[in-house]
Amino acid sequence: MEQSTNTESQLHRELSRWGATAFVITNMVGTGIFTVPAFVRGTTGNGLMALLVWALGGGLALCGALCYAELSTRIPEAGGEYQYLSRVFSPMWGFVSGWISFLAGFSAAIAAAALGAAAYASSLFGWSTDRVVIPGLGITQGGLVAAGLILTLALVHCLGVKPGGRVQSILAATVIGGILLLIIGGFLSGNGNWQSVVAVDDRQGVWWIALIQVSFAYNGWNAAAYLAGEVRDPRRTLPWALIGRTVTVGLLYLGLNLLFLYAVPAEAWTPTIAIGKLAAERLFGAKGAMAISAIITLTILGSVSAMTAAGPRVYFAMSRDGLAPAFFGRIGKEHGAPTLSILVQALVAIILVLTGEFETLLIYIGSALSLIAALTVTAVWFVRRDGSNDDVFLTPGYPVTPAIFLGLELTAFLLGLWERPLPTGAALVTILAGIGFYFATTGKRSGIRS
Repeated sequence: MEQSTNTESQLHRELSRWGATAFVITNMVGTGIFTVPAFVRGTTGNGLMALLVWALGGGLALCGALCYAELSTRIPEAGGEYQYLSRVFSPMWGFVSGWISFLAGFSAAIAAAALGAAAYASSLFGWSTDRVVIPGLGITQGGLVAAGLILTLALVHCLGVKPGGRVQSILAATVIGGILLLIIGGFLSGNGNWQSVVAVDDRQGVWWIALIQVSFAYNGWNAAAYLAGEVRDPRRTLPWALIGRTVTVGLLYLGLNLLFLYAVPAEAWTPTIAIGKLAAERLFGAKGAMAISAIITLTILGSVSAMTAAGPRVYFAMSRDGLAPAFFGRIGKEHGAPTLSILVQALVAIILVLTGEFETLLIYIGSALSLIAALTVTAVWFVRRDGSNDDVFLTPGYPVTPAIFLGLELTAFLLGLWERPLPTGAALVTILAGIGFYFATTGKRSGIRS
């Protein structure tokens, strides 16, 4: 593929510490926490086990964030896993990570998030997400709304990272404030039942599938790494954004899940996307539920927005190294954003949002990203070999921290492959297809810049 050589194609370091942090928060807190809990509760079979899996997922994300913080300060360039795997292992693995990012990590995740936003918005505007509006194609009203949201946010981020960072900062403040209000107000309402938290279903739970589902909800803890090429003082900003906000989000997740279990009786837990709306109705009544649904909708929109901005930075880096078409590396002269990358990603996400099924997307995304994250974390062992530890963040607990992350991710994937072979198998096939595509098209003509 033609390598991008435009001398003006340089990302601008305009993103502040709070801007980078806002991208992490809004990337993590969105679709997952307000759509996944019902599936996790159903998979585990009881509330306490569900909480334990959420805590385990938070610990897993923190181990990953600690490792990524070291990698990001050693290689402070846009692209995240693509940069780390390309430079530590080989361009092939960098390409595969970008391939997974494009198909699963961002396009499919944006599609799932937009569907979640449409599901919550439906209660505000009184329309049904399932109503078919284009019978011949089976396109629903919810799908069209989700597609419109994706396109709108893509156009916003075409204006550049600085205004995009401002949007994320506003959304992040709204997210944290809204969630704290929901948690405090929900418990003070007294309209729940603590027995619902400890109730157990009459069947055996499957924790490893639940961990894959939870991994989707925690997806985004590495968001700041994708924007490393646009962050001011990356060696200090990136660890702060990656680690501090992963801990913050993990605590918020536990609080919200405890609230949902408190609010919704065990017999009412069914695989539903809008579990937050159901909990709000029981805690605050119909009018209160509408206000909460509005906050949740904004929260999910923040997640869609963050992913819309982060993904194209991966394709930008790949294009600059000759591993993706040259147009992915083109930067808009006026706003300094990878405009074409943003729009192409949005197009793929819109196609998926009009054709995809939420739960299938959930397991597929979680499985694919777990494999790539596990491979990336192993890079920490290799970068330590050069002996250069000056002015970099060193992973606390090394080498145990990356070992814990790798062991749990691979165990959950292998057990998930046995339990749910189709979506987890599709993730593995996608990686193998990426390897094949690399050797068939780009492998002999690419090179990573030193």
